[in-house]
Amino acid sequence: MSWTHEGEYWRRPLDCHDKMFRSIAAAGVPFGREHWLMAGWLQLGFPSTMDSATQEQRLRGAWSALRLRHPDIALTLHEDEKRYVPLADDQALEQWTNITFRISTEAGSVDELFSRHLKVAPSIHATCYWVPASSEVAIVSSHWRWDGRGLIMMLHSFMVLLGCSTTPSSTMQAVVGSEAANLVPTLDAVMGIPVTPKDEWVRKAEDLLAPFHDGSPAIGLPITPALPRDTMRAETVFPKDVTTALREACRARRLRLTAALHASIVLETARYYNQEEGRAAKADQAKYKSWAAFDLRKYCLPSPDGSSHAPSIRMVAFPLIADPAASWETLASTFQAYYAQSLVPPDSEAIFVRVPYVEKATAMLATAPPTTEPNLSNLGVLENYVKGRYGDFEVRNVALAVHMLSPQLYVHAWSWGGEMRVSICYNEAFYEERFVQEWLEGLKASLLENLEIKI
Repeated sequence: MSWTHEGEYWRRPLDCHDKMFRSIAAAGVPFGREHWLMAGWLQLGFPSTMDSATQEQRLRGAWSALRLRHPDIALTLHEDEKRYVPLADDQALEQWTNITFRISTEAGSVDELFSRHLKVAPSIHATCYWVPASSEVAIVSSHWRWDGRGLIMMLHSFMVLLGCSTTPSSTMQAVVGSEAANLVPTLDAVMGIPVTPKDEWVRKAEDLLAPFHDGSPAIGLPITPALPRDTMRAETVFPKDVTTALREACRARRLRLTAALHASIVLETARYYNQEEGRAAKADQAKYKSWAAFDLRKYCLPSPDGSSHAPSIRMVAFPLIADPAASWETLASTFQAYYAQSLVPPDSEAIFVRVPYVEKATAMLATAPPTTEPNLSNLGVLENYVKGRYGDFEVRNVALAVHMLSPQLYVHAWSWGGEMRVSICYNEAFYEERFVQEWLEGLKASLLENLEIKI
């Protein structure tokens, strides 16, 4: 699935991940919205001597330069392929920047912009928003363009260009029109995945999805039946000392914080599920059926500059099935083993099974009834991707969100500045803010109690 030049544009066939995220996004079309539309943003600090006009000029220049460094931000999705049309000249780049760099004066923050003013991707390309009221810069994109870590890495690339001592535009002349050389290959091309999967891989893919077809009930949260409305976001912050204590407690138990957090998610969800009227009879049979996200970048050969895997999808979510009646310790231990597994030979063929698995999962999800279990994606320590300072520019905060049109809570976790953040994206049609905050506080209490941390 390599890029090939076809007249005025470059093209490559869609891979299994492209097709899955396209299918997920399409679920919002009947409602005039886009499921899993993404936004990643930074709160910036500028030099005290820099006026607002210069701030906007520098941000705009960095965005223009990012188009040349990472042309994937201007890919377009077609029926069977992705396409990229190279820039003809500097004027074409200027026109593109005029369309995709936007200043939002109607929103007081990116959270407000994302929740109340965006329903679908605002452009066929990725878009950059500057929100002066909160000093936040955001990149908004459909999810088929990249995953969460990829978006955070794109923000880093943006800041590198913003922090250049010379303006990014001073180096554009040499690369305008030849930027297609920076298009990123698919994961299959990077990993050397065979075009035709082995029959054994197909069977293993079917086995992975079997728990979703066995007829057993799945636990979830109580919802208010309705049509989707706006996506909201709730967040809790663990102070530095508490975050340090969490990490030390996990280390002492030989657990990843992801495994511990996911165990508490299961128990807190089961607590609400068991309280619902009529659920008691099913409680003994019900399972937690969800997904565990794996970052695949560690299995990819690095590019010379280490950045080629940013504007791309380099992750997979495999089924995570658990008994919600198990103890927290049992769940955490089980999840630890699951998250720690290798996905490549000689330990596993999961990286190859991934292709038929994602294809089958896409077909399954397209017709499956919506579920209400909270789903977790831990982005880890964001300082691994974004620095606190780029030249004269300070990064004060980092955040990420996705539009949720399904009745799930999408739980993101990350740490920044030594503080762990747990962020929940949810649709206001299905959940009241008070309920989400209560569930989040219960999750926090469960994590602290089971790791024996008092605050």
